[in-house]
Amino acid sequence: MRQLLKPCGFITVVGTTSDDDATIAAVAAKCPDVLVLHVSDADALHSLATSAREACPDLKIVLLTDEDVAIPLIKASVTRLEAVLIRGGDCLEDIGAILRIVHRGGAVTSDYRAAVAEREPTVTPRKAARLMSLSDRETIVLKELARGCTNAEIAKPLHLSVATIKSDLTRIMNVTGASGRVELAVLAVRCGLVDDDGPWRATTS
Repeated sequence: MRQLLKPCGFITVVGTTSDDDATIAAVAAKCPDVLVLHVSDADALHSLATSAREACPDLKIVLLTDEDVAIPLIKASVTRLEAVLIRGGDCLEDIGAILRIVHRGGAVTSDYRAAVAEREPTVTPRKAARLMSLSDRETIVLKELARGCTNAEIAKPLHLSVATIKSDLTRIMNVTGASGRVELAVLAVRCGLVDDDGPWRATTS
């Protein structure tokens, strides 16, 4: 994980642990923004996540696990997780973008059958990466759409025509694979479109 995160200059890895007690101690001592967990047992996850959030209430948790564990967790939603990623999937290629989304207050779920059935529209790792590729203007347009603004309301402060906003939204839909304005708005909200506030810290376990 350290090697995967090395190119991501906006992330500082503050620790790596090998057992639950060490993880809780590290979270309590360093209070990272994000905790990446490798857990294969739902009960262990719930206990660890609960203890970690008691130690650091604002902690965001990313789970990297096997498909047979991930899908029941996504369906049950017993433990609040900002991201559920399938081990061995292609999501690790986009781990930087995914952690940026999580840090901004968003959520990402690997796009597997039960996950899609239970939580549409799903912000998949691929969609997360594509959202991060939007231009500054497109990001502003998407953010204003998510706030419920019409095309005219978006266009006016940007000194653009309504036709240009329509064109921007069409391109955003093409990039993200969203089917319409509602799905775009949901994706924007779930991805926490807010400004970055500089380097931040992660702990992996």
